[in-house]
Amino acid sequence: MRHLTEDKAMDVTGTTWILVADGDQARVFEERQRASDVREIEDRRMGRSGGDYPRAAAHGATVHDRAGHGQHGAGERAPHDEAEDRFLERVAESLAAPARDGVFQSLVIMAPPRALGVLRQALPKAAHAVLEGSDPHECVRETADDIRQRLRKVRAEA
Repeated sequence: MRHLTEDKAMDVTGTTWILVADGDQARVFEERQRASDVREIEDRRMGRSGGDYPRAAAHGATVHDRAGHGQHGAGERAPHDEAEDRFLERVAESLAAPARDGVFQSLVIMAPPRALGVLRQALPKAAHAVLEGSDPHECVRETADDIRQRLRKVRAEA
């Protein structure tokens, strides 16, 4: 998956942002020059909040949620899944302004497969235009050095 032109992909001076997320939290790492150190941008860290959960609605039949103690209406999505999707959509949207303003020139997303799919679908156009690749693994708790190694693998496979 390469959305960048070959010339742009080989640019060693552009900043790459690495979005690392799952359904509960998101972190952004930065590589200022290709193959250089990776550091976390602490103020970009996000966590799922109560606002991500759907409001209760009046309904008939209920189903007990196997993921916890929740209940939801028959035929509806589980509140946990809906909250996860809303959180991931919020994370993707948080990339819109930095991408549009040229804060980063390349983007790599690292997330478990389900979260990766939601993030890709919700990615703003400006961020999607610089998407370099992705890694479909759970790695939100990994160190900056671990993320750097994963980034190298993503680029080697591209």
